[in-house]
Amino acid sequence: MIPIATSRFNNETWEENCSYRAKSNASNGCIYGCPRRISPKITDDAILFVVEMNNTTNQIEGIGLIKNTVRADKYYNIYKCHNYNRYVYKGEYHIDRAILEKFNLELVECLDYMLFKEKTHMKRGSGIKLIPEKLLKHEMCRSMVISDEIRKIFRKHFTCAEIKEPTKKN
Repeated sequence: MIPIATSRFNNETWEENCSYRAKSNASNGCIYGCPRRISPKITDDAILFVVEMNNTTNQIEGIGLIKNTVRADKYYNIYKCHNYNRYVYKGEYHIDRAILEKFNLELVECLDYMLFKEKTHMKRGSGIKLIPEKLLKHEMCRSMVISDEIRKIFRKHFTCAEIKEPTKKN
């Protein structure tokens, strides 16, 4: 199963992220700057889905697919607050909310509810944080396995892309 994490934005930081992707010709991909590294529970080079949370609108903006590899090839000036540019993760695949809704509206509604409105919401924190397994099995989402649904959407949308399970290191 591919892990699912979140990255939090407000309207300003979301706009900064979109602007950076547009000017760097990465509009189909995703990029996330964080003040701290992803949890060491996720092995280096493992792939993970990142749900983009907009805390101003209380809605997800999209989902990106990244590798747990900090990009240190250059300085990425994504955000005005340079602390958010400290650790940068990039991916070639991103699906925005409108496309997600076309594929699976129930999934989008479920993510909106459990990430923003549930008592164990994910609005607090900074950086890229894993969604707890308990939250992924929320009663509202019992009819689906969220990571499988997200992977199906990515496969359908990027028909030539290989979205594989991460290999386990011994």
